[in-house]
Amino acid sequence: MYQYKLIDEYLYIDHEVPFLEKYNSSSNIDIATDICIELMVNPFICYGINVITCAKDELILKNREGILMVNKLYGNGRLYADKEEDASPLIMLFLYSHLIPKQTLLFHSSLVDFSGSGIMFLGPSGIGKTTQAELWNKYLGADILNGDMVFTRKNEDGFYGYGSPWHGSSPYYKNAKVKLKALVVLEQAGENTLKRLEGFDVLQGIMEQVFLPHWYPEAMDTCLNTLDLLLEEVPVYHLACRPDEDAVLLLKQELGL
Repeated sequence: MYQYKLIDEYLYIDHEVPFLEKYNSSSNIDIATDICIELMVNPFICYGINVITCAKDELILKNREGILMVNKLYGNGRLYADKEEDASPLIMLFLYSHLIPKQTLLFHSSLVDFSGSGIMFLGPSGIGKTTQAELWNKYLGADILNGDMVFTRKNEDGFYGYGSPWHGSSPYYKNAKVKLKALVVLEQAGENTLKRLEGFDVLQGIMEQVFLPHWYPEAMDTCLNTLDLLLEEVPVYHLACRPDEDAVLLLKQELGL
């Protein structure tokens, strides 16, 4: 049994999973958890048909890489995949589904840690999330925790952003967390301008970048309530910018860093 620590939770998988290597904490295994996956690599095939058993209280989720069978609380599951790396998307879905009731959200975003202040850069693919993170690293020495997929979670002293093993085409991911200072919605522009979003503009700016659990309708209200709490505690900005140092300094000054 292999133990991995992600988003302050322990996940147990009965196979070693290479893409989770940075998150391995198997030196101190204590299987007192309700998050456990039985990973069935190369499932039994009979006459070209995958043979899979399913209990009556299980849910089945399938993509091109595998099949995930879980209980209705997303606590324990079996994952069928040809290779360990094929299990990655379904492990993410399994973990996120389990964490939503624990005030956790998942965003299409990069995340940097600048002297203990976390800044998330949100936007669709190609908008410059990784680029802005790299600029903060280049000019200010900020640590890049993730370049594409960021979990947020409410802790006792506020919301934190977490690096995760899911990072899209970006090479950046770290097993670390940082208290959030700001969410920044990006737009490419010829001039650098920054404004704080208020009211409906906040939702309009970030809704397309948060992963809502449409596959798990029972958790939708919890997800939206957590989003409301996040937006009450963490300011949201719109940064129209060039990929240059001035954009970095403009945001740094506004945040008082």
